[in-house]
Amino acid sequence: VKKLKEQLAQLTSMTSMHDISKNLNYINNFLEAMLFWEKSEGEKKTLLEKVAQLEDLCAKKEKFIQSNKMIVKFREDHIVRLERLHKEAGGSLLPKEQDDFLNELREELQTLREQIEQHPRIAKYAMENHNLREENKRLRSLQSVKRAQEIDAQTIAELEKAFLEASATEKNTGEGNSVASVERLKARLLHTQSELASSKQEYEEFKELTKKKHMELESELQSLRKANQHLENILEATKAHKRREVSQLHKLHRETLKNITTPTKAYQLRSRLVPRISPEILDYHSEDFQCSGEMMDDIFKEPVPPEMNEQAYEAIAEELKVAQEQLSTMQTKLDEEESKNIKLQQHINKLEHHSAQIQELFSSERNDWNKECQELLEQIKLLEKQFQDTQSKTDILTSEVHDLRIVLQSADKELSAVKLEYSTFREKQEKEMSQLSGRHMDVQFQLDSVRLEHEKILEEKASLQDDYENLQEVTKFETDQLKQQLEERKQEAEAMKTELCNLLKLLKTEKEHNQKLTLQLQEDKENNSNAFPGTPLHAHIEASFSNVCLKFGIDKLYTKQCPVVNKFKEIRTNFFLMLQEVVTDLMRQIQELRSSTNRKTESIDGLTRELEDINCKYNSVLAAKEESKGIIEDQEKKIEELMEALERKQIADNIERDLLCEDLHHTTEQLIRLTEASKNHDSLLQCAQEDITKKETLIQELREQLDKKTEELEKRKNEYELKMKQIDCFVDSSSVTFPQCPKTPPNFDVNLAKILETHEQEIADRRASAITLEHLVHELNEERRAKNDEILRLKEQLNKLANLHLEMQILTENNRSLQSQLVEAQRQSKIRLEEIKNTLKIKENTCLEMTLEIERTRALELKAFHEKEEIRSKLEDTYEERDRIGKEMDLLRKQVESLAEENGKLLGHKNLNQKIQYLVKMKKDYAKLTEETEKLRVEISFLKETKKCDVCRSHDQLQ
Repeated sequence: VKKLKEQLAQLTSMTSMHDISKNLNYINNFLEAMLFWEKSEGEKKTLLEKVAQLEDLCAKKEKFIQSNKMIVKFREDHIVRLERLHKEAGGSLLPKEQDDFLNELREELQTLREQIEQHPRIAKYAMENHNLREENKRLRSLQSVKRAQEIDAQTIAELEKAFLEASATEKNTGEGNSVASVERLKARLLHTQSELASSKQEYEEFKELTKKKHMELESELQSLRKANQHLENILEATKAHKRREVSQLHKLHRETLKNITTPTKAYQLRSRLVPRISPEILDYHSEDFQCSGEMMDDIFKEPVPPEMNEQAYEAIAEELKVAQEQLSTMQTKLDEEESKNIKLQQHINKLEHHSAQIQELFSSERNDWNKECQELLEQIKLLEKQFQDTQSKTDILTSEVHDLRIVLQSADKELSAVKLEYSTFREKQEKEMSQLSGRHMDVQFQLDSVRLEHEKILEEKASLQDDYENLQEVTKFETDQLKQQLEERKQEAEAMKTELCNLLKLLKTEKEHNQKLTLQLQEDKENNSNAFPGTPLHAHIEASFSNVCLKFGIDKLYTKQCPVVNKFKEIRTNFFLMLQEVVTDLMRQIQELRSSTNRKTESIDGLTRELEDINCKYNSVLAAKEESKGIIEDQEKKIEELMEALERKQIADNIERDLLCEDLHHTTEQLIRLTEASKNHDSLLQCAQEDITKKETLIQELREQLDKKTEELEKRKNEYELKMKQIDCFVDSSSVTFPQCPKTPPNFDVNLAKILETHEQEIADRRASAITLEHLVHELNEERRAKNDEILRLKEQLNKLANLHLEMQILTENNRSLQSQLVEAQRQSKIRLEEIKNTLKIKENTCLEMTLEIERTRALELKAFHEKEEIRSKLEDTYEERDRIGKEMDLLRKQVESLAEENGKLLGHKNLNQKIQYLVKMKKDYAKLTEETEKLRVEISFLKETKKCDVCRSHDQLQ
């Protein structure tokens, strides 16, 4: 019960300690997991920041590319708009010229697209985008990120498992639904984020498009506003002019009506007819006024009849109608001219806007051209510098190649000397190796004999071991029997001892009783001597009789105990004698083994001495071989250094050649671009010249129209002046010759003045229109001059470009010549390198042969070394076996003693449970020992087989 209680206490303490350790381990694991989670989150954040930065860079680069694409689209839209405007304006160009112009613009667009696609910046940006995407992929595929993701997944899975274990089934279903909903929401979030990103990109593109359209619409609005303002001014002027004309016409109509309705006196007319006043008659009479002055004076002195006045009024009314009709026709012509002027103004505004855009394009292209020219000049300077550097490097390379030739010649001489030394060394080594092989064969035969002896010794040892085991079993059996006998005798001796003790106690009691009796007898004697003299003799006789009986019993007991003691002594002597015989047999066997081991050690010492002699010679051979190896390695190092120097020079030459080729390719591309740009400029110049010629034709047509209009105006002025003179003459004649006739109504002069004012206003308007046309012609002439200046400047630039092109051609020819020289130099260097490579291959072959021979020698050395180590190991094994036999003897002695003690314990054990436990323990130990012995036997057999295989292989290799 106590034992059970102790076991329970131990178990409870162990479980509590285990629980505490588990709890501590759980806390530590949790803290480590949290720290690792924080670290992983930090790394994740840094990686996400890097990814965000890289994505921002990608977005910026893509925006730049999209802006370039949008510029191309804007130009395309601008061309389409110009085409539409050109079609709406009627098209001043011919269809063929228009198609040519459009084709040129499309070609320009295509070239711009190709430039954008082939631009180094865009290629660089594309490469950077590709590299950034790869870097993103690489960062996402990093082991730390993957590990963090895996750890996150593991932690999530573990937490989910813990939560599922802790929660009930209902909660599990709810959690499953929540996880599914969370996943759906995550998917939706990702979808919305992608849509947001795409919508942002579309919004930015739409913004850029709207900006460009807004710019276009603003330019159109400005042109339309200018045209509207001009049209509004013209409308206001036309309205005012029409109002004036309407008012004048109304006044004229009123006055004519008044003149017609006024009553006149009846005068008798003369019998002669008065001709109607007409411009022809007036012209005719104006010529004859001076000739027939006297005749007219008589006529004018006559009174004017009323019919004449009426006829004059009718004539004037008819003339007024004719003048009004002429005015209406003139007004229609003026309206047509104004509409033409408006159209011309609109066309001029469009041309101005187009010229401003062309000037902006010219200025931007001029700046680009200047920049490209500067870049080309810088590149030319760099190419010149590179050419000078290449020349200097080629000179250096030629000198180095010459030096290398000298070095290689010296190396060839050294190699030939080394070959001779190596051939002599090889012959010596072969001789020594033949001697060593002979000695090795002798040593191997001796080792075989030693091995056979060793195997015999092992067999004898095994037989001795078997004998020893048999003896051990016999001794065990005898010792068991003797121990049983000893125990029986011990029990008998103990029983005898107990009987002796009882007898001794009885003796003591009897002695005490006898003493008491003796005392009583003495007292009785003293008393009875006085009273009864016969009684003490009887008592003394009885006491002596009892003493004799006791002595006899004691002698019997001694006689019984003596044979038992003698038997015990005999058994002890027999046991000691048996032990002495066993020990003497073992000592004799040990002495025999020692003598055999001494003999073998003497033979092994002789063999070791011979091996030491062989090792000394072998070490000397190895030292010589190492010296030759050192020489060979030095020469190999020199050859490798020369090869590395040659490879470096080749790489440097290849890099320089590639750089020069790239520079040439880049310069050729730039030349092609410049030629294309010059062609485009030529086409633009041709278009501008065609536009200028068309404008000149328009200016000439307008000038012709102006001349015609000025001539018409002069004619009308002359007509008007003649009419005014005739009217003045008529008025003067009427006022001088006919004072008695009634005067014309006063409104007639007012009407005439108004008509004159209107004519003057028309003349002023015509003059203003002529001035405006002259101003326009002047502006057009200035524009033509500016265009001519630009054409001259562009021609100068083209001449400069042609000069640059010639210089570039000269440079390209120089580069080609340099390339040819480089190719020749490379070809020569390749030939030399091939020669060097051939020599090096020959040397490498020789080195390989030498290395093979060295490896053979090394193999032989290794074999000898392994055999030496095997012999040494065998010697060590023999020494270890000898020590082990001594230790085993000691162990056997100890075991005999322990077995004796255990037998005593077994015999002494009276508890059956303890005996059973002890026997079970002994059986387990015996099973373990048998298993270990079997394993050791298997290992020994395997080692023997491996040794035999090694010996066979060594024999085969030697044969």
